[in-house]
Amino acid sequence: MKLDIGFLPKYYYSKDPDAGGCFPFGMEETPSYVFSMDNLYLPECNKNFVPSLMENIQAFPLYFCAEFSSFWKKDYEEKCYKGDIQFKYLYQKENRIISVANVENMSQFKVVFPLFVSMGSSNEIVMWSTNTDIYSIEERVWKGNWEGKRAIVPVVKFDKKVSLFWIGYDGDSIMGLTNNDEFSTYESICENLPLFVKPELFEII
Repeated sequence: MKLDIGFLPKYYYSKDPDAGGCFPFGMEETPSYVFSMDNLYLPECNKNFVPSLMENIQAFPLYFCAEFSSFWKKDYEEKCYKGDIQFKYLYQKENRIISVANVENMSQFKVVFPLFVSMGSSNEIVMWSTNTDIYSIEERVWKGNWEGKRAIVPVVKFDKKVSLFWIGYDGDSIMGLTNNDEFSTYESICENLPLFVKPELFEII
C-alpha cells in the first residue's frame, strides 16, 4: 500500500473552524504537529491500515467525535448498541447531531469504523482522539466557505500525549494533529506504520 505523508505549514490552519479548509472544527490551541496521510481512498484502501496503526501507537481507548445529519442516526445507534459502545450526544438540533463514542478495543473498532468511514467519505465530520476524550462544543465564527457564520461546533483540546485523527474531505486522506513528539518527523511516523505500507514524503507548500 502506497502512502504519501506531508506536514502542513502553520498558516494552513487556525483555532477557528474553516469550512472547506483545515479544519472543520475548533481548537482551544493549535497543536505542534499537523500531518497528512494521502494517496488513499478510505472506503477502498487496505482495511488493516488504520487498525494496525492504532495498535502500533497504543491508541486505545479511542474517542470518536462525529458531526452528522439525522440521516445517519439510526445506523449510528445500531452500530454502537451492537458493539456495546458507550456514546453520548453533545448537540442535537435542526438535523445536526454531534456525538462522542468511546471505542475501548479492537473488536468494538471493527464494528463501528466502517460506518465512520462512510460518514467521513460523505463529508460528515469524523475524528478520533487517542486515550482521552478531548471534546466539547462551543459557538464559533466560521472561516472559509461559511465566512462569518456563527454556529455550534465541536472543539478539541490537546495535551502533550493525545493525538487526533480526522477523515479528510471525500475520504481521500487522514490528517493527524498532535503535540506528541512520536509524530514530530516523517521518520518517526514511518516507524509506527504497518509493514505493508510503502510511505513517501511529500512537501506541502
